[in-house]
Amino acid sequence: MSSKYRRLNRGQKKLKWRWKDETDNRSLPQSWADKGRTESPEEDEVQMYAIQCRAGLLLEWLVNTQTGKLLKGPLSEKPGLRVLYVTADGEHALIKEWDARETDDSWKPPKQFASVIAKGIEEVDPVPDSSQDCYRRLAKDLYDLS
Repeated sequence: MSSKYRRLNRGQKKLKWRWKDETDNRSLPQSWADKGRTESPEEDEVQMYAIQCRAGLLLEWLVNTQTGKLLKGPLSEKPGLRVLYVTADGEHALIKEWDARETDDSWKPPKQFASVIAKGIEEVDPVPDSSQDCYRRLAKDLYDLS
């Protein structure tokens, strides 16, 4: 009986990466905007522009999938970036996590980093009116949008 119980419980555990902040938000460096990949949108997608980032650690934990409770960890860690992407009009946004590379005293995005991504409108969140102008200006300045 105990082996059957263990087999059932094993499916309730999963390794998951969790974010831990290490810095505050900062404007995306111009070099990241210029050198990042650009994804072309499909018919039902919108382009989103990276405007802010923050560095942190991605910590790997063993998690109970039914309760979300952390069971063990962190088991490992890796540097990461959280990047805020917005539409050109500043009305929609999403946050995407990237692995990072440590160089000297800072963290850099991976070589496959995309500064412009394409997402379906159902995958993004509306931005409060109070932040739309700021987001629109940041995207315009970084990407020479009209």
